[in-house]
Amino acid sequence: MAAAFGVPGVPGVCVCVRAMTSRADSQWLNDAVSGRLPAAGSPYEAQLLRLAPALLPGLIMTPLSSLLEACNAGAQNPEPLAKRSCRGLAPRAVREVIFGVGLNQMSDYCEERVPATLASSKAGRNALGSVCAGLAAGYLSHVPHNLSQMKLLSPQLSYGAHWATLMAQAERRLPAGLPHWLHRPCSAAAAVVWPTSIVIRSTQIVGSFVLLNGITHLLDVRQ
Repeated sequence: MAAAFGVPGVPGVCVCVRAMTSRADSQWLNDAVSGRLPAAGSPYEAQLLRLAPALLPGLIMTPLSSLLEACNAGAQNPEPLAKRSCRGLAPRAVREVIFGVGLNQMSDYCEERVPATLASSKAGRNALGSVCAGLAAGYLSHVPHNLSQMKLLSPQLSYGAHWATLMAQAERRLPAGLPHWLHRPCSAAAAVVWPTSIVIRSTQIVGSFVLLNGITHLLDVRQ
């Protein structure tokens, strides 16, 4: 199994395809929601409509992401493609929602709060906001990503067994002098707080955020 629990040849392609599709979905949903908000029958309905552009891009991307990853996992998982693409579906959906929120809402949020002393130009704030959002999205989505990849590559094992594997890997990083009774809780904490290969994957996501948000900025400027 790969160190990052990824499917060979997939990470960079999946990140870029997901980024482009998620951004397009969010823009379309924002336009659709803006037109429906005045007709919302209640504050609750209006709040649900406002949540749609945040949550739906990730959910829309989940089937495509599942198919892309399943197509490249045939050597490790010989199941039929339709069944293989459903392996790890729940944590993958969580990962995609976090990715979509990070690319769209979080990038804008971070960009608006970049101090003028740090970046005076719109392009500079856009890049720094994308870096911050990419780091946050990579960090928060990494455990669901690991679980979805492990389930895809080893579907015969339960999520509990895969989580035990992540804890065992985290335990090897604990200080040698740590009391034995602290190993299990510290391993669980380490598997969540600093999971395996988080730096590699977060770097991929930061790159895709900077690239796509930069392209979007250039298109806005040209218009």
